[in-house]
Amino acid sequence: MTAGRTRPVPLPGTQHFINPRKIPAERDFVALSTFGATVRWMGVAGAVLMMITAIYLILDGAQGLGTGTVARLFELATNPFIGLLIGILATAAIQSSTTVTTLTVAAVGTGAVSVPVAIPIILGANVGTTVTASLVAFSYVGDRANFRRAFTSASLHTWFNLTFVCLIFPLELLFQPLQRFTNLVADSLLAEGTTGTSRGLFTLFSPLIGAIGTDGLLGSLLSPHIAAMAGIVLGVVLVLTAVRILNAQLSVLTAAATRTLLERSSGASDALGVFSGTVGTAAVQASSITVSSLLPFAVSKSLKLREILALTLGANVGTTLMALITALAVPGSLGPYAVQAGLVHVTFNTTGTLLVLLIRPLREWLIRLAELSGRLAARGYSYAATAMLLGYFLIPAVVILIYTLLS
Repeated sequence: MTAGRTRPVPLPGTQHFINPRKIPAERDFVALSTFGATVRWMGVAGAVLMMITAIYLILDGAQGLGTGTVARLFELATNPFIGLLIGILATAAIQSSTTVTTLTVAAVGTGAVSVPVAIPIILGANVGTTVTASLVAFSYVGDRANFRRAFTSASLHTWFNLTFVCLIFPLELLFQPLQRFTNLVADSLLAEGTTGTSRGLFTLFSPLIGAIGTDGLLGSLLSPHIAAMAGIVLGVVLVLTAVRILNAQLSVLTAAATRTLLERSSGASDALGVFSGTVGTAAVQASSITVSSLLPFAVSKSLKLREILALTLGANVGTTLMALITALAVPGSLGPYAVQAGLVHVTFNTTGTLLVLLIRPLREWLIRLAELSGRLAARGYSYAATAMLLGYFLIPAVVILIYTLLS
């Protein structure tokens, strides 16, 4: 009789042959402790304070530099076509339409940019922001079917913004509907006391600005002209930093709720999808995050293109919040113009969303264009990448350069 063999007992810490369950990307998010959530919310509050401080630093620097000097920095944008291309290129480069529109609204608040000049830049920012989701779609390279679905989903964002910019831009040049409508709304809002609120906010932050700006630390270290320029540059850097912090913290804090909201929108009405996209994007303040988070749902076929389009429309509405908040914080006589510029962003995205919801052929047209883009992109990754490089970066940059040399 032979002695039976005993099965070896694995040592502590060794890996068993059974792998842990794979978590789908759309369900992989961080569960925060109370302490962790509190720390992140404190980061959000700090980022909001940083954003407001940055706007007032830009205003302080512009005042010290003189609006005429600052206006020369934006002379290129006085040509509406160049302004549109600047909005596309700047947004595609920094991957944030929130930042570009916020800075544009701040520039209006300084008097450096008029509302008619700001409108093409804001429209261009709406086009430039669509590059992010398309770039994320390239993470599915290797599986052409999945890449096609992901790129199709991302293209809904592209075609919506591009279609309505192509419609609104020539109308704005001819009849100024955005400028006229937002002027009426801004006058109505400010008649109800918004100016008093913005002035109170400025009074609250004025000691800090006085300590840092042209009459404070910067002014003591640098000449008046250089101090003013440094204040503007510091304000821009702080805006970029604050937006990044807000995106990073809010995307974690609202991850579970946003995922649930998106999932529950599956199969529901288009209006609920728009509402879900708006709420989710207002929380993370980046439409590109919301649109990119839809790609796994498109790949897994758990959301239909119609549902993804509704959520994308909502994302476009939700992303307008930060620019409007910035506009409401601008004090003084230029405050109404800043509010008007912020309302341009809101009006463009809201009007486009309503038209798509109400006009079914338009909705079908956007879906067909997106499907065509997905099929073409899946045939050749390099062709899709080249088209994006040309459309978002090279063509705008070359046209702006040529215009600069000739002017």
